[in-house]
Amino acid sequence: MRVILATAESLRHRYAATALAAATELVGVVSEAKPPRLPCTEPPEDRAVLERHWVERAEAERRLLGGGVGSVGTDVLRVPAGTVNDADVAHWIGERRPDVLVLFGASIVKPPLLDTYVGRVVNVHLGLSPYYRGSGTNFWPLADRRPECIGATVHLAVAQVDAGGILGQVRPEPEATDRAHELGTKTIVVAFRALPRLLERYAQGQLEPVPQRLQTGRVFRRDQFNAAAVRRTWRHFATGMMAEYIQALDTRRAAYPIVPLAN
Repeated sequence: MRVILATAESLRHRYAATALAAATELVGVVSEAKPPRLPCTEPPEDRAVLERHWVERAEAERRLLGGGVGSVGTDVLRVPAGTVNDADVAHWIGERRPDVLVLFGASIVKPPLLDTYVGRVVNVHLGLSPYYRGSGTNFWPLADRRPECIGATVHLAVAQVDAGGILGQVRPEPEATDRAHELGTKTIVVAFRALPRLLERYAQGQLEPVPQRLQTGRVFRRDQFNAAAVRRTWRHFATGMMAEYIQALDTRRAAYPIVPLAN
């Protein structure tokens, strides 16, 4: 099965490309520059909180993903932010005759590119959809004291964002010492470990996408993320959120059922 990955350019995205290259016939990578973060208009003490949050994410990813990044051994097309749907990008993808286009961290794919590969565009969404959709979907569960909603959803891409049928979902196995970025990074590892087999089974007609019940979830925007929410997650960790979760793991997870990855 010929795979093209449309992704971004940070460590987590290079890890994803390396993982797919090791386990699939990866025939190309579209690496899209990320848009800048929204300008911070908060007071200096709040800016310091946000900066610490991003530094901790970078440190966790270096520690947990750094050893898994290497050469992908295929063509890489580097494009500016917001251009993944441009005609020249679509032409580059088409020349490589992919069986499936995998999305991870790239801009939203729209028609006509989406229509060209209808039913063959698979999005790796960090977050358990439909419970958390939009932006920061592995952050907001922690702000809500719901680590059971941390995970990844592999679903078909459709015109409505994060709404396509689900092929499978995964959760990371928690440890008492995990914090936000350990949980998020472990999710990336387990998702891309499972993805090649899932793609193979979908291509063989062994997986039927499960429709999402979108009325059950919440949608977050980038501009909702702020220092107050980060402080709230820190308080949850400091007051035993992970111990509570691990102690009642099965019960907590059962309250938010997912589409498991079949072997």
